Amino acid sequence: MGSKGDGTTLDPLPADFFLFPRQNEGFQIPYFLTSEEEAAKVRPPPVVKTLQQRLDELSEKQRIVLAEFKVTVQGTEWYDEGMHDDWALIRYLVACDFKAKKSFEMLRNTTKWWKEKDVANWVCEKCLNNPNRHMMQFVGWDLEHRPVCFMSMRWGPDRSDPIPHCVSAFNHLLQLMPVGVEKWVFVTDFETYSHMKDSNLRVGTTVIKTIQNHFPERLGMIILVNAPSAFSFLWKLSSFAVDEKTKQKVVFWYTKSTPNVRNEFPKVFPPVLSSYLCDAYDRSKACKLPASPVWYPKADIGVDGETQCAHRLSASSEQKSR
Repeated sequence: MGSKGDGTTLDPLPADFFLFPRQNEGFQIPYFLTSEEEAAKVRPPPVVKTLQQRLDELSEKQRIVLAEFKVTVQGTEWYDEGMHDDWALIRYLVACDFKAKKSFEMLRNTTKWWKEKDVANWVCEKCLNNPNRHMMQFVGWDLEHRPVCFMSMRWGPDRSDPIPHCVSAFNHLLQLMPVGVEKWVFVTDFETYSHMKDSNLRVGTTVIKTIQNHFPERLGMIILVNAPSAFSFLWKLSSFAVDEKTKQKVVFWYTKSTPNVRNEFPKVFPPVLSSYLCDAYDRSKACKLPASPVWYPKADIGVDGETQCAHRLSASSEQKSR
């Protein structure tokens, strides 16, 4: 049986969708993740792209570099058939613009880190004891079948040593990728962001470097919603630690100004996930815990699949301006 952080008991949940047996009390579980039957309606096909299709996307020169790189890696004492398949080798080469020497160093360092630190078995002990410490939760897949992780500052107030939780969340997302999908999407709720509490430059750059150095070409997109101007300043300060590829994957969207989530979410997410995220932001803004453990869509998703979260957000803004 699953349960919420407040002790509410839920029916058995599909184990592969949830990191912990108990869920953060601020997290409302989307109905489409509550059973295998519902999940089957939104779960991507097992294979989205074959390896041959991926290889066909490479130029002849890149395929030659890959073949030579593969021989080099297989000749090392740290070679691991499970970790160093063709998909992984391509990712490391792409991350380094097919510069084999640089790719080799990155791969060797990650393999050492992975094995010496036993990264595959990392777990956030804080959240095992209290699921309300952090909030980084898988909420479904986007239109490209990439797993989506929703992170909330309001419902995850602990800012100390985030790496164990982040890495365990990254590993969880990897398990939710069908063959041929190699990237994930992060959506962050900045409600309650505090410059005093949340502006530790070292913590932020450590997370970014972990992604860049040990999860190359895994980040598809980071959507920062309602990031305040104070964070924008911090982002500029930390830009020295962020490579250009990563910078291009970060977008700033808003619930009141532009670019507006009501226009942007439907371009990235299926209608039901767009509606779920809109509800999550409304509730976070109002500082309201879920009224029930499971989220169901309101009567604002029509038979044509069009989400009407835009109208709800607009109405909410109008009411607050009166």
